Amino acid sequence: MIDKTRSLYLKQLSSTLSSLSSEGHSVYAEICLELERPEASRQLYRLYVVDILERLPDGETKVIEINVEPCHIQVPGVPIDAPIVWNGIEFRCVPEHFPEEALVSWGSRWITDESPPFGPQDNLTGIIHSVTEPSSSHSHVEFSVDFGSAPVAAFDELVALLGSNLHSVGSYSLVAGAA
Repeated sequence: MIDKTRSLYLKQLSSTLSSLSSEGHSVYAEICLELERPEASRQLYRLYVVDILERLPDGETKVIEINVEPCHIQVPGVPIDAPIVWNGIEFRCVPEHFPEEALVSWGSRWITDESPPFGPQDNLTGIIHSVTEPSSSHSHVEFSVDFGSAPVAAFDELVALLGSNLHSVGSYSLVAGAA
């Protein structure tokens, strides 16, 4: 199920953090940045939580992003038609009555590390890492979510929020040859 994809991502994130720390690197997990993106219509679409931020000996910083192999999974009631990676799930929705205000409210709640809805998870913050601004494409509204260290409940909430608008789910841009 979906928890398998989450576990793969979190295992790789935790392993990389542990390895870098044990080698003496100065690393920090899940740092939220607000990107300069004037074209973004909402603050949510400018927020980006990096997986790992490393402070280099010369004072510079380096962003380290964790990527894992997509998994073929099924979730009852969810139209998944391509493999999934927890840190890049794309949602395709029918455009009529697309609930963008509800999406923004959901994302704003789940991206804040000051008070994540379910508290810290697996020794990490328990927050999502980003939501892309919805765009129209091929008669659908599309957006993606990097679910970061958020619990599976964040995915379940989003699927419920999208309801009958949800057309398909997959990590399309990360899977070669996927529709």
